[in-house]
Amino acid sequence: MQKANIANHLEELQVIANAHDGSRAMNLGFNASANYVVAQIARNTDYSITIQPFAVTQMVEQSAPKLAQTAPDAVTYQRGRDFTLMTYSGSGDVVAPVSYVGEGCKDGDWSGFTAGNIALAKRGDCSFGDKADKAEKYGAPALLIFNSGESGNEGLFSGTLGAPSSVVVFGIPYDLGIAFESTSGLVLAAQAHTEEVTSYTRNVIAETQTGDASKTIVVGSHLDSVPAGPGINDNGSGTSANLEMAIQFAKENPKNRVRFAWWAAEELGLLGSKHYVQELVNSGDIKNIALNLNFDMLGSPNYFRGIYNGSGAEEPIRKESEALTAMFAQYFDDQGLVYNLTEFNGRSDYGPFIENGVPAGGLATGAEVKKDMQMRDLYGGFANTPFDPCYHNECDTIQNVDQDVLLEMGRAAAYVLYGVAMDENLPTTLATGKGGRVYEGSGVHTHLSPPDTPTA
Repeated sequence: MQKANIANHLEELQVIANAHDGSRAMNLGFNASANYVVAQIARNTDYSITIQPFAVTQMVEQSAPKLAQTAPDAVTYQRGRDFTLMTYSGSGDVVAPVSYVGEGCKDGDWSGFTAGNIALAKRGDCSFGDKADKAEKYGAPALLIFNSGESGNEGLFSGTLGAPSSVVVFGIPYDLGIAFESTSGLVLAAQAHTEEVTSYTRNVIAETQTGDASKTIVVGSHLDSVPAGPGINDNGSGTSANLEMAIQFAKENPKNRVRFAWWAAEELGLLGSKHYVQELVNSGDIKNIALNLNFDMLGSPNYFRGIYNGSGAEEPIRKESEALTAMFAQYFDDQGLVYNLTEFNGRSDYGPFIENGVPAGGLATGAEVKKDMQMRDLYGGFANTPFDPCYHNECDTIQNVDQDVLLEMGRAAAYVLYGVAMDENLPTTLATGKGGRVYEGSGVHTHLSPPDTPTA
């Protein structure tokens, strides 16, 4: 794994974004990104390439959303500063009083809610989609979800409802939500015009010709960006590391089959990996998947080195996932590099795998959560600043990627891949936790890293 080769892939993804209105999202530069990956694999390897198409239902904006206060004072709010439109938000032109419903997850939160009012809910306890479902159930035509106010979750955020909703749903910062909650006689005007559209996208899968197919290793990274930006860190970094790793691994003769995957529509709610795993379940081939490795955001400019904490896995796959954690930790220990453990919450493309009994591991370098002073002392950079200040924004360009840490993370990924691919006794290794030292070494402590595509 060489820095220059990974950088070349990043540069090509940036060129693609520049040619598609600054984005590699599904209806913009995604297809060109997929074509680039396929061309590189075809040119540099002998892998079997599979294109896996699937349908995606989206709510497409027909006009720019608006949010304004009409009472007690007139205030116009700015998209991108004061509010975001949630993915899969419904349509509506609502002017109504605002009612606070707590976190809006339980029926009791909606006790006394007046149908027709705009609901104001705090982020947390359940998914955005669950909150939207409750809003629809209790007759709220619009829902404002404000950030939780916890460290790193104070500002504006974006997210997905996971499926089309009839409710207009905005995300707003913590301070604005608190201000709304405390304003007597508050009336807001919320407007969004969206249309449900079904289109097609595709996963790209490349598989080695050799190796035991009953012990297949799936190595994934999502290929799409959000519409707002080029997504060169999120997730051009994981895409490029995965691509270069696949190219270099073509020289090997693995004992276990390896399947490299570049997922579509992750930013819409892990749709590509969900579709892939569901197809495995339907065919019965899920039994042949030994493990999943996931690489999402590996070059954050204000980075930390994060390893998915396998001890957070459910009991049937906990020991195997812990073994994968240990393998990554072993690499960083051997290199004398500080690392941290990140929450194993399934909120990236490994989620569908662990939900279906496949152990998983992976790496990340942080998104919108702010680096605290302890992390600043470990890694340098800037405290009280997000790990990726350009997360889901137009400034997520190639200049937003720390290519040195990307190389470190890419080499850690290659180290673990080689270890599991060449292990003739892989199930035993994973089941007995023999993957290496767990939770030993340089400065390890649990750190909660946010999901790439927030759903809650």
